[in-house]
Amino acid sequence: MTGTITARNVNEAFNIAVLSLRGGGLIEMPSRNGTVLMFRNPLVTAYKRPYERVLLSPERNCNPFFHFVEGLWMIAGRNDLATLTEFAKKMADFSDDGVLVNGAYGYRWRNWFDNDQLATAVKLLKANPYDRRVVLQMWDTTKDLDSSSKDVPCNTQVYFKAIPINDQVVLDMTVTNRSNDLIWGAYGANAVHFSMVHEYVAAMSGCRMGTYYQISNNAHVYKEVWDPLEKKLPIGVPIDPYDSGEIEANEALVTDPETFDLELGLFFDWLHEGDFFGTSYSNRIFAGTAVPMVESWWLWKEGMLNDAIDLAKTIKSLDWRKACVEWLQRKK
Repeated sequence: MTGTITARNVNEAFNIAVLSLRGGGLIEMPSRNGTVLMFRNPLVTAYKRPYERVLLSPERNCNPFFHFVEGLWMIAGRNDLATLTEFAKKMADFSDDGVLVNGAYGYRWRNWFDNDQLATAVKLLKANPYDRRVVLQMWDTTKDLDSSSKDVPCNTQVYFKAIPINDQVVLDMTVTNRSNDLIWGAYGANAVHFSMVHEYVAAMSGCRMGTYYQISNNAHVYKEVWDPLEKKLPIGVPIDPYDSGEIEANEALVTDPETFDLELGLFFDWLHEGDFFGTSYSNRIFAGTAVPMVESWWLWKEGMLNDAIDLAKTIKSLDWRKACVEWLQRKK
């Protein structure tokens, strides 16, 4: 396969990718983590509505609690393992010391290069949205090129490009990826995390969110993951709940740019330390979606599945509500 998958959202992109994988022509190769089935050429995925970021395939069974919180974790610039293992214990396999995550994208944006790249990007785009030098860097050649770490960045750079459309500034985003697992990475975690960063930068700089392009230099699936999953996936193209009108991405990530970063920090203080996190915060995503998601997760971990489902049904973001409720219901 060569070229571009152009899709409305991650659900359509995933379904097109499944058809392509089933079409054959893949190269079977060994890798550090097992045998992969690889596309011969780089793959570009274009998401026209990247804010429709929730993959709702029951067969793929993404953990929405983990994906959502990890996206916030990245924007906050964190690299602590404890946040991730709260929602996905297997993340400990990617830490070198059991405490920190070496390749954490958000930490590299906010801290790694002695520069808050996200803040600088927002400042530059506010001053001149058509600035072509607004690049976020994750790959550090001095640390990563010959690294023995369990975790070096797969996504390496982020580019922003503003376009004037109907008296609005529309901000596109392009992410380059050196090695992309299409099941767990591209159409799982990456579609959530990078679309959240895209929305954050656009909102903070006063732009409208445009298209998200994902360039996967080495696009592949792990054979031991793909073979059993492929047997469970439906034949043909399933109905996309976004396209059918069943749900919508109705809750913006940022509703008050002036207070978002502060409230994001307070949210993680609450998550880890139990500090009070009230309902009067300016950015609705926290009290309306993030807090009930986390509290629902805690109930499920305590074995209170029905209570967890009931609480998940109060999540304000309709797409995240559907994903969380259905994920918990599958636990029955």
